[in-house]
Amino acid sequence: MGEEEKPQKIINLLNRINIASLIADGVALFWKRNLLPEKVPLFYSRPWGEEQLAGREWLFSIPALSLLIFLINWQLGKLLFKKKETFLPIVIESFALLFSVLGTITLLRIIFLIT
Repeated sequence: MGEEEKPQKIINLLNRINIASLIADGVALFWKRNLLPEKVPLFYSRPWGEEQLAGREWLFSIPALSLLIFLINWQLGKLLFKKKETFLPIVIESFALLFSVLGTITLLRIIFLIT
C-alpha cells in the first residue's frame, strides 16, 4: 500500500461510518414514527418542563444537520485532498463523523426515552 493510498482509505472508512450513522437515524425515525408523541423533549439546555418540548417533526433536524455537515465537510475534504493535503481532510471528515455519531446517539436516546 502506497503512502498516498493510506489517507484515502481512512477517509473512505470515515465516510462509510458516517453514512451508516445517517442511515441509522433514518431507520430509527421511520421505525418509531407512529409511536412518537406530538411533543418530544429536544431542548435540554432550557429549564425543565414545557420549554424543553418541541414538535416531533423537529427530530428530523438532527439527521438533516448531520447530513449537511457531512456533505460540506466531504466536499471540503475532497478539495483539500486534490491539493495533496492529507492530514486536514482526515480531521475534517473525523469532525463530521463525530457530529453525526453524537447526533445519532442523541436521537436514539430521545426516541427510546419517549417510546
